[in-house]
Amino acid sequence: MAIDIKYKIPLVGVFLGSIAIIIIIIILFNKVPGSETSDPEETVNQEVSSSTPVDIVLDFYTPWLEAMKSSSTNPYKSGLASEKILSKELRARLMSTEGHSATEIDPVLCQTTVPEGVTGRVVAEQKDEIRVLVLAKDKKLTAQSVFTLKRLNDGWFIDGISCFPGEFDIPKEFSFDREGYALKNVPPPLDPKLWHIVFEENDEQGHAVPLFFSATSTCLSVDGNESVCIPDQFVEATKIHVYGQMTERGVEVSRLEFKNP
Repeated sequence: MAIDIKYKIPLVGVFLGSIAIIIIIIILFNKVPGSETSDPEETVNQEVSSSTPVDIVLDFYTPWLEAMKSSSTNPYKSGLASEKILSKELRARLMSTEGHSATEIDPVLCQTTVPEGVTGRVVAEQKDEIRVLVLAKDKKLTAQSVFTLKRLNDGWFIDGISCFPGEFDIPKEFSFDREGYALKNVPPPLDPKLWHIVFEENDEQGHAVPLFFSATSTCLSVDGNESVCIPDQFVEATKIHVYGQMTERGVEVSRLEFKNP
């Protein structure tokens, strides 16, 4: 039986959190569609592709994979880190990893071992943003790469790459572990009927993912009280930490912790 509790979030924290969320939403939804920057010059110079999202990702991932296998070159010498299909910010981030140790996680493959082969599939889709999951066919390599594609004009470009530990036995899901803010009052194309977590990823604020709860979703209040989650009791702009599984529709919440602001 669920414990009927009200999550005690300080009013000052709610007010400050609301201001932060408003700023984040303004930043997120006033960008040029599909672009990480509102700078017109950068938008004009951004290369896009009209191929399918999975093809766009694999057309970049596969040469990177082959360059990692090569004994005569590497992705950086091959110029892959500066490919124009990548956003300016992602190009800079990848180029900054040149020379990383072989024992470190590769920023594109998300592995320390180079996989022999991979598969890719779309795991989340919105009007101007699509996420593509890439995982190794080798069951021993469970880490997964998640590519974020943004729309620009009539095409798509690769805006970000994130690494997740993953579980190969659950091919349609990957682990989600993020801290952010709970938000329901969201603009299109997000669904205002659902709670979302708005969080920072790759030093960019404003990423939003819908949350889905079940009878097994556990919530921990700021006072340390644990119970089955009751979304109707949530407070807008509350700081939260979400653990769950990412699916095509959003995050299936396993545990949600309310945090002090």
